[in-house]
Amino acid sequence: MQLSGGQLVVEMLKAYQVRHIFGVPGDTSLAFYDALCQAQREITYVLTRDERSAAFMADVYARVSFRPGVCEGPSGAGATYLAGGLAEPHASSIPVIALNSDTPLGHEGRNVLTALDQPALFAPITKWSTLVKRAEHIPDAMRRAFRVATTGRAGAVQITLPMDVLEDEVSAPPLHAEAPCRTYPAYPTHPDPAAVERAADLLSQATQPVIVAGGGVVTAAAWAELTALAETLGAAVGTSICGKGAIAEDHPLSLGVVGSNGRRPYANEVVRAADLILYVGCKTDSVTTVGWTLPPLTTSQTILHLDVDPTEIGRNYPTAVGLVGDARLGLADLLVAVRARGVQPCRGPLAALAGDISAFWADFEAKADATTTPIKPQRVIQALARLLPDDSVVVADAGTPTPFTAAYLRSAAGRRVIIPRGYGGLGYAIPGVVGAKLARPQATVVGLMGDGSFGMSVGELETVGRLGLPLTLIQFNNACFGWIKVSQDLLYDGRCFGVDFSSDTDHAAIARAFGLRGVRVEDPEDVTPALREALSADHPTFIDVVTEYEAAEMPPVEKFERYRAHKEKGG
Repeated sequence: MQLSGGQLVVEMLKAYQVRHIFGVPGDTSLAFYDALCQAQREITYVLTRDERSAAFMADVYARVSFRPGVCEGPSGAGATYLAGGLAEPHASSIPVIALNSDTPLGHEGRNVLTALDQPALFAPITKWSTLVKRAEHIPDAMRRAFRVATTGRAGAVQITLPMDVLEDEVSAPPLHAEAPCRTYPAYPTHPDPAAVERAADLLSQATQPVIVAGGGVVTAAAWAELTALAETLGAAVGTSICGKGAIAEDHPLSLGVVGSNGRRPYANEVVRAADLILYVGCKTDSVTTVGWTLPPLTTSQTILHLDVDPTEIGRNYPTAVGLVGDARLGLADLLVAVRARGVQPCRGPLAALAGDISAFWADFEAKADATTTPIKPQRVIQALARLLPDDSVVVADAGTPTPFTAAYLRSAAGRRVIIPRGYGGLGYAIPGVVGAKLARPQATVVGLMGDGSFGMSVGELETVGRLGLPLTLIQFNNACFGWIKVSQDLLYDGRCFGVDFSSDTDHAAIARAFGLRGVRVEDPEDVTPALREALSADHPTFIDVVTEYEAAEMPPVEKFERYRAHKEKGG
């Protein structure tokens, strides 16, 4: 059987049971698109308005479906745009496979329009990038791509497919798929049993143990194992922002997010007071550790670290025991070993902080109930918390939505809240909700963004409108790049420059022009009714909420508190 290179790519996607692919066409990808056209019954192609958005859709699709996401784009500028979106899932350890067509190999070195060294471009932001020079090599390249993306520490991969390779017809080589790599994590491994025993000894001896769970726990679907270990030890559990969902945040042992962004001060105090900290699937990054002061680099606390990537263990802290392996399998092994020691759980690790916890949530409710205008962001989060069903998925952009969502929107166990923390690029939520809704059609899907993010991905409102997906987009509209503006305000005597937008833009009208229902909300009393109607609708809705700028309503972010203290001291 003779197949073109484009058909070989599509046949391999079918073998891996890929159901959706996100992309933008180009001159160099015509043979691939013809093959996709012939496979419409098996693979749903989603045309996006920007290659970066295609990568963001594939990213969120992968997070929600637990299957590798697939995106594609053409040569030249298409590759450079795709790279900006692909960096995020790679840094966040999410398996995304990017396919790029390219100029013909036969014209290599002749200054062909859009010619680019794609493997060099993608090398820093992928686990693996390759140039396929012969059509018969496509199946092997595709198998390796899925294997590399889904095993070990998951991440992004990229395949460059020249135009003449896609057009070339060859006798079909073997088109089999590697079944375990259709989902992730593929081929999970247990940590060294001896390391498990040493860690269990230390956990059993701890009097104030704390677990800090990162995105690796959610990626491994290890929330049941984590919760069981925490209950056995009586250990409080804090998470990174990406780790939201590692334990249900209404669980009595849950601290919520720890660290700087989306902080709960009482949660950070529990981490400071711990005699042992077990990090699981967590990179001990600058945000979760408040610039490596929580705990300090010279800590006397006992540090244990379970991670699928051995290079993360001991990266920032002296580690008593490192455990290399899958989070779910490693936590299950630790649970067996700890239970075998007859450990008595610590009693009420949060009891002493009951007053601080109550005060934190009382302050939130007071601000959320305020009837002042512009609307406080807490009002939106409060309404979502009251209205969202348990099966909901919230995709929050970087910027204004991140700290308020991280601190105040309590997540059920599982992948319920998705925030881009690899690089924190704006413009993530609008394309992201498309990926989420296609991955989990029955779920209630909500996207949160600032108006800065809106401007970076507004074109994807056309995609949302064209697909007619019943989802809700909520904009925090403060007419500026608020995160930057508040930093300027606090650090530079109120001198704010290059951060303000026009306050006259009718964002809801723009959404309506793209086929969504567009609503503008300026009265706090209208927030809940607008959200209730949107969440029950069978069509996409965009809600533009005019909200307080960050300097007037400080987000729960550690560095902003430091900046404010600095300003008040006249620094």
